[in-house]
Amino acid sequence: MKQHLPDLQSRLTVNKVFVIKVHRIATLSLLLSLSILAVPVHAESPDVSLADMDGKQHHLSEYIGKGKWVFFNIWGPRCPPCVEEMPDLQDFHDAHKDKDAIVVGMALDYPSFGQADVEEVREFVDDYFITFPILLGNGRTIESLGGGMLQGTPTTLVYDPSGKLFAQQLGALNRKVLETFMTEQNKK
Repeated sequence: MKQHLPDLQSRLTVNKVFVIKVHRIATLSLLLSLSILAVPVHAESPDVSLADMDGKQHHLSEYIGKGKWVFFNIWGPRCPPCVEEMPDLQDFHDAHKDKDAIVVGMALDYPSFGQADVEEVREFVDDYFITFPILLGNGRTIESLGGGMLQGTPTTLVYDPSGKLFAQQLGALNRKVLETFMTEQNKK
């Protein structure tokens, strides 16, 4: 039995190294996708109006083009990757809202991409202690924001401080990727 231990140990070490490399590749892929898609789609962001959970209308110009990066996250309360990324988005928002970036959420129904159920969204926001602005929309809203047809959730539109659409990311983001992105942008 002892002769097999070194072999098992070396396989475990190889597997651990493989997992670390796969994780690094996945993180790099997310970063690259943000930088590859970093092409302005509109000279200015469209001033779309969306309702919040209380029915009050908000123009995107209240958030976008105010000198901060805006991560406009399109999500659904029953979307598993959306639920997974929400704590990281909240932590990122808390760390940056008074400095250089904010998160704005737009909830929609998942998986239909139709209009979100207000009470379901409100319950989710309360359960997850979400404090960044949450607006309500549907799958067609992204087209009016310059992001084309909604391919899935979560989708994040990244607007630069001047209000130009800088990048679009399909899939969940984590805080590490967001922090790395901000570090790179703040170097410029």
